[in-house]
Amino acid sequence: MLSDKYFKLFFMLNHKKKARLGIVVAKRNIPKSVDRNKTKREIRELFRIHQIKGCGVDLVVMTRNGEQLDMDGLNKLFSRVAIRCAES
Repeated sequence: MLSDKYFKLFFMLNHKKKARLGIVVAKRNIPKSVDRNKTKREIRELFRIHQIKGCGVDLVVMTRNGEQLDMDGLNKLFSRVAIRCAES
């Protein structure tokens, strides 16, 4: 598990060629459905363009409190997971 102020990232090796993504955006953290859906779209897009897609890992991204989420922080978390996967 990795985390920062806005996200928790759970990951596990899946021994496949592709990474898989799960997203958890709680209603209590982001009350408006429009904002929750926008957050999910942004997370999916960041996952799509990141190099982590080539790693064999299952990811679950969980948002923490706040509507002003920092996607650069999530990009750094993805990079840290990719480095850990390359080491193993």
